Amino acid sequence: MESTVADKRLFYLMLSIAQGQDFANFMGFSTPSKDVADAETFDIASRWALFVSQGIADNTQESAEWMLDLLEKSDKLGTPKEELVPVLVAYGMSLINRLLESGNISIVIDEETLEEWTKSDE
Repeated sequence: MESTVADKRLFYLMLSIAQGQDFANFMGFSTPSKDVADAETFDIASRWALFVSQGIADNTQESAEWMLDLLEKSDKLGTPKEELVPVLVAYGMSLINRLLESGNISIVIDEETLEEWTKSDE
């Protein structure tokens, strides 16, 4: 599947709820109107909330720490581990979202969580 410009913009937006717009702008995407930026930020926050509620964020962080342990033990880590964990977690979350958006993976949500999620949208 070929990527689109919108895929790339969404990848940058997903790196951070608070700084996603700044990252997209830094990478050459134009600044959207305030209404569009607010809607995008809400969508990104909702996706991150889903990832947190389903344990995906915790698994991503743990995996990032394991990867950094390997790099540290191999003497391939030039930056302090504490500085790189958030970078790898943000990358992992954005990658997972990209895989979801492209239909390559899906998330199974238990019924109780789905009910809570639905109630919060009302």
